[in-house]
Amino acid sequence: MNNEDKILGLLEKIYNDFNVRFDVVEERIGAVEGRIGTIEERMIVVEKRIGIVEERLKVVEEEIHGLKSEVSEVKDDVKKLGTKMDTEISDKVRALFDDRQLLHEKLDEISGKIDMLQLDVNNLTVKTVYHDNRIKELSKKLGV
Repeated sequence: MNNEDKILGLLEKIYNDFNVRFDVVEERIGAVEGRIGTIEERMIVVEKRIGIVEERLKVVEEEIHGLKSEVSEVKDDVKKLGTKMDTEISDKVRALFDDRQLLHEKLDEISGKIDMLQLDVNNLTVKTVYHDNRIKELSKKLGV
């Protein structure tokens, strides 16, 4: 075998090794692209869920605003009752006491609702922070 045949054989071997390694690299790139596609799909789902959480949070905020307005109205009613108690005669004190008792029950009911809404808001806040952190982690993994 002469030198040219040896060189030609080595070049063919290098060429074949290169093609094999290139095919492996192409397969790995294809697998990575598939994984990126899956991650993008998952991120779309996460974004949709975050959108739903944000919508629910807006509803909760609106309900809290409504409750604040109701509490303000109840406070105004209590002030009016105080004034009325000072000006009414003693035989109506008992009727005013009954009205006051009903107002306290309503305030307790509203307070209980506010406490439940606060728990819901806290829950949603924790979930939002968790999802934000997961998005950041996924972004870092993707190198975005």
